[in-house]
Amino acid sequence: MRFAFVDRIVTAEPHRRIETSKTVSGLEDVFADHFPGYPVLPGALVVEAFAQAAQLLIGLSQGFAQVGRLRGLSRVAFRHQVRPGDQLAIRCERRVGEAAWVLDATALVDGRRVAAATLEYALESAEPGTEGGLHAERLRALARELERAPAETATGGGDE
Repeated sequence: MRFAFVDRIVTAEPHRRIETSKTVSGLEDVFADHFPGYPVLPGALVVEAFAQAAQLLIGLSQGFAQVGRLRGLSRVAFRHQVRPGDQLAIRCERRVGEAAWVLDATALVDGRRVAAATLEYALESAEPGTEGGLHAERLRALARELERAPAETATGGGDE
């Protein structure tokens, strides 16, 4: 992914939850315009971090045979600004009992909630040569790249 807002998978429990992190660098292009002299990460990019973490969870859960397509975004709230140097901790947790992929997402900086949202996804087949297949390949490549970073991944049910 060209614009990755996930630096590391901290933990992943397929079909249930994922925690990721993103170190917000002052060198990112967005800070040239948002805002000169007082850089703030745009809220839309925090939502993008939610979406990328959720997509990774769905891909890992489905063996990248299916990908998620965002169907809805609700209950979005921004409580505090995210600034260069902040370590953004993202947690996406699938709602228990939901047949669809509905995830509650939160973003923390230094243990303080900075944003939250609910994301709803529909699953799409990731057949080779299709748009879904290309998306799955990008997600798989990102997951492989993130595996090189220190991470703890649970396979869902075992003690590891």
